[in-house]
Amino acid sequence: MQGSQLNGRVLTAAIMLVIFATMSFMALDFPEKARLMPLLVGIPGSLLALMQLLTEIRSSAGEAPAAPAPQASRGERQMFAWMGMFFVGILGFGFTYAAPLLVFAFLRVGRKESWWAALAGAAGTWAVLYGLFETVFQIPLFEGLVAAGLAG
Repeated sequence: MQGSQLNGRVLTAAIMLVIFATMSFMALDFPEKARLMPLLVGIPGSLLALMQLLTEIRSSAGEAPAAPAPQASRGERQMFAWMGMFFVGILGFGFTYAAPLLVFAFLRVGRKESWWAALAGAAGTWAVLYGLFETVFQIPLFEGLVAAGLAG
């Protein structure tokens, strides 16, 4: 790899490929019921990350070395703030409770969508997480540290 190819986009795509591929390979050792969710995410994620890595390598091959990056924009700061809120919310309260509330908050507050769109997004998130994964596939999702602390 040339020095100009080792830019942030190529590095990010490579890291994502490693994360998804590692998740997929680790899931192969899980019991049958537990491996479905990581493989449903890991295999397509690995393929998409590989395609993104190849695209970034091709596009950066002809570029001159990048100038110093400007300071993070307002949109980037907001994106990282929402990612942090999702991480903390799911870690604390689990997928089933936190994800629908956070999707609602993101759509209503972050994207200024209508009440109906935000409610539909939250209901759809809950339907997929609880209705599909927990009820139909009978895959227990992470309950969160608060719920685990209250239960035992």
